[in-house]
Amino acid sequence: MEQNIEEFALKFTEIKNLNWIEGTSNGKGNVGITFENIIGKERENFPIADYNGIEIKTSLKYNSRLNITLFSATFDGPYIFGTQYLKDQYGWSDKVLSQNKIFYATITANKLTKINNSYFMKLEIDYFYQKVYLVILDNHYNLIEKNCFWNFKTLQEKLDAKMKYLAFIEAEKKKKNSTTYFRYTNITFYKIKDFSTFLSLIEKGEIKIVFNIGIYRNGKKCGQTYDHGTNFEIKKENISMLYYRL
Repeated sequence: MEQNIEEFALKFTEIKNLNWIEGTSNGKGNVGITFENIIGKERENFPIADYNGIEIKTSLKYNSRLNITLFSATFDGPYIFGTQYLKDQYGWSDKVLSQNKIFYATITANKLTKINNSYFMKLEIDYFYQKVYLVILDNHYNLIEKNCFWNFKTLQEKLDAKMKYLAFIEAEKKKKNSTTYFRYTNITFYKIKDFSTFLSLIEKGEIKIVFNIGIYRNGKKCGQTYDHGTNFEIKKENISMLYYRL
């Protein structure tokens, strides 16, 4: 891995020396997509690291509040389509296509999250059964269910496969004649501490789970559900809680 990091550091230096580079896409994620295009990486959702065992995360230099997605993991049980179940059972009507339900939520273990003015949700770690549960309560804090879960084994495998080594890249942005340009200025390499640290950060609310289940409102997919993943996220400013800096 040391050789892979050295090679990637050299490649980054080459890109840095290119100075301002025209963005290759539009909208959110342009800074990362442009960098991936430069290194020849195709966009995909494989559960493995981006580049020779190194996961790449890119952000604008002064965006300290950025949330970093560590990985996406659907429930291990008990439902075959767990997020579909959440949407149908606890979601709410879309503002435009009111006949369709949506479900957006950010859930942590250290506090209750209000859902649709009717429920509360939180995470709970069970070290005996080695599971992370989604706990659902009513407005009077009575337990409705604690069924949906992730196994420790699943989460550790996801973390090891995708996020063991991290290259965090910072960039600057400018616009000229309505065209966006990026200059990649800094790279920092990290190695994850251990899985127990990951679980501890979930307990403290530093790592949260984000659900993003909506509806296409137009086009050929109008009325169809989209699921942008069940994402485990941490704030950029807290990355050193989970990683050693190399």
